Amino acid sequence: MLMCCLALPAFAGSGFAYITNQGGNTISVIDLASGKAITEIPVGTKPVGVAIASKSKQVFITNVESGNVSVIGTEDNKVLKQIAAGSSPVGIAVKADGSHIFVADWFNNRVLKIDAITGKQLRAIEISRAPAGLALSTDEKVLYVANRDSNDIAFIDTASGKVLSRTPVGTHPFGIALSPDGARLYSVNVVSDNVSVIDTASRKVIATIKVGDHPYCATLNADGSRLYVSNTQADTLSVIDTSNYETLATVDVGATPEGVDFSSSQNQIYVASWMENEVTVVDASTNKVVKHIPTGKESRAFGSFILENR
Repeated sequence: MLMCCLALPAFAGSGFAYITNQGGNTISVIDLASGKAITEIPVGTKPVGVAIASKSKQVFITNVESGNVSVIGTEDNKVLKQIAAGSSPVGIAVKADGSHIFVADWFNNRVLKIDAITGKQLRAIEISRAPAGLALSTDEKVLYVANRDSNDIAFIDTASGKVLSRTPVGTHPFGIALSPDGARLYSVNVVSDNVSVIDTASRKVIATIKVGDHPYCATLNADGSRLYVSNTQADTLSVIDTSNYETLATVDVGATPEGVDFSSSQNQIYVASWMENEVTVVDASTNKVVKHIPTGKESRAFGSFILENR
């Protein structure tokens, strides 16, 4: 296990990745500029999900077995507090200013809206079965929820908690990713081995993209022209051209890749490998692996885990 005796200031470099290590109950912090893990942070039991509050410079971690969310301050990489979050928090989304979080309470089939400052639960939104991936619209007025066991994406009004609509997708949607302009939502369907492309205005599926075996998570590059999908049973990363939904490359990465995120400062894709206990780094210009970074045990990093230094 990588450890560092001193927690380095989070803004000494160009950005940082926060990787949940479910088997080690820690977060590995990777300095994007050096490509090295600089510290491990103990959190709750079985951490899974990650969300970054870009304005408040905080990281929010769901701990599925301890039923809480760890809030990490990135200036010194220390846990500021733990917030109670149901019995089985998995996916998480946070407002950019860090004021409110939305947590998928997996076994209770609901999404919790929580005041991240006070820790008070504001609303419990009953939803379809096994909510997983969460994402906020660009204006933060709509929450998108992937419901794994009911095979749909729910659209929720973040102010009222009202379920606005549901869009049927493939089988077992898990990870979701929103295009930078907010116009397209991508649902990663684990059992269907595909990705559903949803027009967020009409809330309809406009395309289906075939990817690898048991896809799990997705992210996009800075301009939304490329979609990157981790395929857990194929040990690959699919690179998709979003203008025509064609596969440009299939990249071999670490075994059982799960979480995936993109760094605009490095122009690289970071893929967490559950079986390898590492992060694979892929150059977005060449679609070639450039590095493997050791992390902790059973790295997942489900969600958006990169904080850029802007």
